[in-house]
Amino acid sequence: MLIAILPDLLKFVLRLGMIFGLAFMLACTALVIYCIINGDIKISIVKSEDEKEEK
Repeated sequence: MLIAILPDLLKFVLRLGMIFGLAFMLACTALVIYCIINGDIKISIVKSEDEKEEK
């Protein structure tokens, strides 16, 4: 009886994990975009010494 329930339980757990994973990914992406727009995150390019000498 337990073996018969196992595949359905496994599918349910995998789907639930995928849903939570997707929701978490979207929430983190939205948070990063929000922080970039508000200026909380500043993106700057750090150049190495070799690149500085070329100019």
